[in-house]
Amino acid sequence: MKTIAKFTTQSLIACALGWSLPANTIDADTAIKSADFAGFFSSAAALLKAKVDARNDETALDSMLNDPAFANTLDRWQLVVKIGVDKLGVFATADPANRAFLGWLLGSTEAMDQYLDAHVPIHLAAREKNDYKISPGPLEMWKKIIAADPDAKIGIPMKIAIATAIRPPGTGAPGAGQQKTPSDPLVRYKYYKDAHKNRELFPSFDKLTAWDMQYVVSSGASEADLTWGRQMINTWRPDLRINELVVNSTSEVWRRNSPIDFANTYQNVLTGGGKCGPRSSWSVFICQAFGVPAIGVGQPAHACVAYKTVNPTTEPQPGYAWKVGYGRGWPFSKLENMGGVDFIAGVQEREHRAAFSKVERLRWLAAAVGGSEQATLMDKARKIQASVKDVRADLTASAKADEAEKELIPGAAAAPVAAATKGPAVIAASGSSIEASAFSSMQAVRVINYFTGGKQVNFDKSVPTSWIEYTVDAPAAGTYVLQLKAATPNDGQFFDVIAGTDAPVNLQIPNTRGLWGMTPAVEIKLQKGPQKLKISSPPQRGVAVRHLEIKAKG
Repeated sequence: MKTIAKFTTQSLIACALGWSLPANTIDADTAIKSADFAGFFSSAAALLKAKVDARNDETALDSMLNDPAFANTLDRWQLVVKIGVDKLGVFATADPANRAFLGWLLGSTEAMDQYLDAHVPIHLAAREKNDYKISPGPLEMWKKIIAADPDAKIGIPMKIAIATAIRPPGTGAPGAGQQKTPSDPLVRYKYYKDAHKNRELFPSFDKLTAWDMQYVVSSGASEADLTWGRQMINTWRPDLRINELVVNSTSEVWRRNSPIDFANTYQNVLTGGGKCGPRSSWSVFICQAFGVPAIGVGQPAHACVAYKTVNPTTEPQPGYAWKVGYGRGWPFSKLENMGGVDFIAGVQEREHRAAFSKVERLRWLAAAVGGSEQATLMDKARKIQASVKDVRADLTASAKADEAEKELIPGAAAAPVAAATKGPAVIAASGSSIEASAFSSMQAVRVINYFTGGKQVNFDKSVPTSWIEYTVDAPAAGTYVLQLKAATPNDGQFFDVIAGTDAPVNLQIPNTRGLWGMTPAVEIKLQKGPQKLKISSPPQRGVAVRHLEIKAKG
């Protein structure tokens, strides 16, 4: 009975594939219990070779690669060879929980697929060489995550767990705004799992692979900052949610030497501004906050960002999912220890997922079977790889390239004044709330759809002349108190409030960190009946207004 049990799993696989079991076949369960994977490794290779030797024409190869049992055996072999039989044995003996984890992992083709693909090098030459190794360290972290949350065994939570285990928080070069002590990987896993469950991330997150997700969960930001980043965009600049282009918020980071300390928070990066380094750090952070993969990019005497778009057809480099922004193009870039052209070539192949998967598995199979069949299988892999047509685009182009080294200041020409569209807003005796978008005329402001419904008015940065004007109907002449519900992440902002023909009243706008807040109250004089109330902005940083609160003083 013991002998039958010993061969059960491998026998079932062999029967499913129509194989004859080679002598001395070692089952995965036996290998795990004995912590000796050498025999298991050899058995898996022998099983694969037996099948390939039987028939290796194109149709048969496709059938084999798509066969669940064959795919599972190939993944097992690749996992063992990349980690190493000795290191895997050490992992198995370190803790009984490790053996249970390995038993589950070796039985789950989906889990091994995501884990193995996430380790495939980006560089095409490294993929061809296929001599990279996988550290057993991420297995330990993945096991801990699963112990805390069994959901990490399947679906999107599994991919988040794999990504977090391979590339934990704070991985990569330090940057402005990052927390001093990186977050615990388990905390980071739960954070993104909950953010996804609560639909706080962009929809494109659902379609990411575990490899993609590494460039999300690895953020050096605190969980509090990641949450704030989403809330700030949703409040102050919800227009940047369109096409998931929150990376464009980098334009709001004042290009200057920051007068305040970043203090390990991205809130101060946005408030204080910075040159290319802090702006690059911001670009990566705000993408990752919404579940968009992003990486910092080095260029000669400059730093910028690479990010994955939801719409590859957009400029620059239409057709490429990954873009470089706020600098020069890919030929001038360096990231992930390689040149930008090599990087974009490697990640572009990953976008053709079916071809990418088939090429890699043919490489694995070639290494497993060896002998005369190895060259044949490698040749098939190269042909498939070559058949994927590259997009022809200008790789020297960069998104927002004109903002790489300067702060854009619009020309002095005044924008046209909008025609009156709203009637008088009647102020009740007890006070009234007036929607910011209910103006009677305006100049150089934008009306934006608020994230949760309704409208807001945005005053953009550095605009020479911008204002909104309302027709208000006061019940009596006298002194009234005005407050605005406004949002800005900037210090030192203010409006001039003009009631009728009176002199302007200065209304200070506190730094709300981009979230809604009420301004201090100011007093204005109103006459009885309809009259104009104008709110004007000097050239300054951006401010959003939700509504006005007006009531009689006292």
